[in-house]
Amino acid sequence: MSKVILDSAVLGLGYFNQQARTGVYRVAENLFEGLVANSSTQLALASTQHLPETIAYLQNFYSKQKLPIVNKAQDLKLARFENNIVSSFAYKSFPQKLVRELFTRLRGYLKPAYDFDLAALSAYDIYHSPFLPIPDVLTGASKPKKVITIHDLIPHLFPSYFGEWNVMIMKKILDSIDEHTYPICVSEATKNDLCEATGISPDSVFVVHPAASEDKFYQVKDDETIESTLKKYNIDTHKKYLLSIATLEPRKNIERTIRSFLKLIQQEKIDDLNLVLVGTKGWDFETIFEEIKANPILKERIIITGFVADQDLAALYSGSMAFVYPSLYEGFGLPPLEAMQCGTPVITSNKSALPEVLGDAGLLVEPTDENAIADAMHQLYISTTLRLQLSKKALQQAQKFSWKKFTDTHIKIYQQIS
Repeated sequence: MSKVILDSAVLGLGYFNQQARTGVYRVAENLFEGLVANSSTQLALASTQHLPETIAYLQNFYSKQKLPIVNKAQDLKLARFENNIVSSFAYKSFPQKLVRELFTRLRGYLKPAYDFDLAALSAYDIYHSPFLPIPDVLTGASKPKKVITIHDLIPHLFPSYFGEWNVMIMKKILDSIDEHTYPICVSEATKNDLCEATGISPDSVFVVHPAASEDKFYQVKDDETIESTLKKYNIDTHKKYLLSIATLEPRKNIERTIRSFLKLIQQEKIDDLNLVLVGTKGWDFETIFEEIKANPILKERIIITGFVADQDLAALYSGSMAFVYPSLYEGFGLPPLEAMQCGTPVITSNKSALPEVLGDAGLLVEPTDENAIADAMHQLYISTTLRLQLSKKALQQAQKFSWKKFTDTHIKIYQQIS
């Protein structure tokens, strides 16, 4: 039996902040759920950041498991004190948000990071961080063996796509990898990027593909459910729509998606097709809104929903004519997989890990070629046969990925390196 410590800071952050429930969060959450349910692993938790939030997450979802936390006793005492006060207010109420903000600011000044009980750490075989850097206290240590999930190297490869924090945290992640650390990459493409950037031997790097959760992403066949969801987000139920789900930031290539859509509807004189943009505002998002404002015709043809709750995503995917995701670079690409699992035809980039995810189940395009993106949109608009073919292929391709396989592979890796 492998004794594993999992850094759960990402889960704590996502507990109170739904907008932080990105691909990184989904990977951490499903790994945690899988390890909790698997009897071949003895699990403990640690939190380098967001310890009070992590405790709140555990109390809400895993109170019966009584999982040990290997942070120092004094840190746990302070974190539980904070959590008790914050939790006395209604979940996500304004008073709770205000109190949390006050504690977060105070914590950032007095306690920017949390420490570990070194004796407790040494009793475990594996320390696994699903995102954040390996803590300095483990530098050079041969036990526990260190595992870190590498989702992508985009802030290192293309720092202009990101703000200062992302570039800084990426550097810390890479710097925290030593000869006793085993990276697990979410794709072969990310593994290649990591080995090229750091000189790490490919033999020391594992690849484990994430998945799309079956309880969240599935083909919705009930027209009433789809229609009510569309109305909830002010999406015209009498027109077809192309769907984009991504953080509104330059890397996601949304400006070209918008220009390609405009090219399509103008050149082909299409008046029964809209573009729906789902996602929260990211870094340097203003250029996306400027692109829409620059073309008055788009005012009535593009619907921006903002954040959409998980329970509504399957209906949005299933109701769309196609999912458009010509991202400039991805470490894996969960949204296209989510779309495929809903039976939705996908248009995505031929770069980085996206062909690895899509296989032959969709249309791959050069992400900087607006004519190619517009042409792919047009192919799917005019051909019901092509849409049905790709929908069938998408469902088949999505079956190659599962969270059970994801967890089982992690457990095999733990056993191999222990």
